[in-house]
Amino acid sequence: MKKTLLSLALFGAFSGAAMAADNVQLYGIVDLGVQHLSYDNTTVNRLGSGIQSGSRIGLKGTEDLGGGLSAMFQLETGFCANGNNTSAYTGAGQGAQAQAGGSYCTSGSTFMGRTSMVGLTGGFGTVALGRMYSPFFNAAATADPFGAGLNGTITNLDVGAGDYVRVSQTMAYMTPTFAGFQGTVAYGFGGQPGNNSNGRAYNLALTYDNGPISAGATYLEHNYSSTTALPTLAFLLDATGRSMTPSDGYIKNKLWNIYGAYDFGVAKVSAYYAQEKYGDGAVMVGGGQNPNLKIWMLGATVPVGPGAILVSYGQRKDSNLDQSTVKQAAIGYTYALSKRTNLYTSYAHISNQNNVDQYVGDATLFSSGSMGGQSSSGFSLGIRHKF
Repeated sequence: MKKTLLSLALFGAFSGAAMAADNVQLYGIVDLGVQHLSYDNTTVNRLGSGIQSGSRIGLKGTEDLGGGLSAMFQLETGFCANGNNTSAYTGAGQGAQAQAGGSYCTSGSTFMGRTSMVGLTGGFGTVALGRMYSPFFNAAATADPFGAGLNGTITNLDVGAGDYVRVSQTMAYMTPTFAGFQGTVAYGFGGQPGNNSNGRAYNLALTYDNGPISAGATYLEHNYSSTTALPTLAFLLDATGRSMTPSDGYIKNKLWNIYGAYDFGVAKVSAYYAQEKYGDGAVMVGGGQNPNLKIWMLGATVPVGPGAILVSYGQRKDSNLDQSTVKQAAIGYTYALSKRTNLYTSYAHISNQNNVDQYVGDATLFSSGSMGGQSSSGFSLGIRHKF
């Protein structure tokens, strides 16, 4: 599960020494499964695309420039293997609906909207430009036994990890690995005429991976604006319908997370904690205004034959909103038929207090409503093939 995630994460496909020869690879994932979802006293049965991992097709490659320097690129677009993935949470109680993996199943989808980047890698590390995974999301997905997929995905609780899966207009640098430590600095240009601070973001990360121990911490700051809208956030409006935003025209969001994991062989256990403060003027769909979220998760991965049992339990609470605790319990199983094909099943249940309404989603679907105090659950059974 972890190897699959890391191969698709920021720079993951290009880590280690550069290839000796030029190389271009066509790759992809087709992921389809049967789902039963319940939310707000409503149920839906569907054939979902991208339950464990978003269905995608891409190109990646390297060119040996000599002297230990290589150029590299990656271009990746999502698609709906089921024809249409947008009908899961339509109807009463629908709040924000998004596809966290970037594989939107609508006619307005952006071509190569998952990842598009080019850069250089060598003894100095890696420099890349384009649209790519955020270190903040990578930390959450690495700690999560479900790898930010299946019905137990951590993004059901952690809206920051769901909103900041990838960042556009990004320039990033990743250091070489020193005794298991590696650092990442990512900067997202605001690109707004007349106010370059509007929409600007930066993300810092330090990770450690050595033997059975893995750990990391990240910090993300983003000047949120109406031109860089997030799926779960909106502006407060006054009585005239005008946006109630600071005079500088943006809302500053500050997020940080920390995680650790230890592999005992018979099981790998992990822990995750995040705090996410959204600036004055922000309101969360299915929540309150100026959210100050605290999220934690404990999980385990237990190898069983050619597969693994996945379990996690986590909570989220908004310090600025009463009755805002969200609790999720999840269990799943993956079974490898080969190196490229696996079966999976998962079940997750969410309980919401009176002022929140989170739904159970998966790798490409997350949503919330406005009824409050309702529970949500999801069950999936499917197959994923990588090529």
